Parts: sequence; structure tokens; C-alpha cells
Amino acid sequence: MARASRVCGKPGCPAITQSRYCEPHWAEYEAKRGTPTQRGYGKDYQAQRKQWAKRVAAGIVRCWRCKALIQAGEPFDLGHSDDRTRINGPEHQHCNRSAAGKSAHDPPPF
Repeated sequence: MARASRVCGKPGCPAITQSRYCEPHWAEYEAKRGTPTQRGYGKDYQAQRKQWAKRVAAGIVRCWRCKALIQAGEPFDLGHSDDRTRINGPEHQHCNRSAAGKSAHDPPPF
């Protein structure tokens, strides 16, 4: 199924794309994000994810966030602390990504 066309997400860019950004602005976005290692997904993270993947595939691991069982074959994320210094453990993709979205919209602490 083809994705719907839309205007590039970069303010002021009139390019039509099927992605979030047109190709030049997608490259700009990716460059600003940094490498996977800079974002906290380096060798150690990848090794731990690979180890957890075997157990998650067996359907014996609970999501560290909601405590529900991650079903065998269900996509998962290896969650980490907001500052990316600690790996918390496997979690449902929805739990991980909704938590990230919520924290991005939290009001600043006073």
C-alpha cells in the first residue's frame, strides 16, 4: 500500500514527499540526530539487545515498564534511562515510544 503524499515537514519547504521530510531535509534531520553510538545505541547496547532478543522470542520476558508479558514474536524495544546511561530492559514498543512522547510534552519542572 502506497503512503499518501504530503508537503515536507520542514517549515517553508514546498516539496511533496511520502515521508516526513523531502530527501534533502531528511538528510539534514539525520545529521542532526547523530550516529547510533552518539544516541546511546552503541556496541554494548546492540550486544545486550541481541541477548534479550532470544529470551523475548521465547515469550518469557515481561515489559519492565508495564510488567505485562511480551508475547513471543512481538516487536520490542530495549528501554534505557532518559539520559541513556542505563539500560532498563526489554519493553513493548508501544510502552517505550509512548513514554518518550509523553516526556517530550511534559511541562518543564519548576
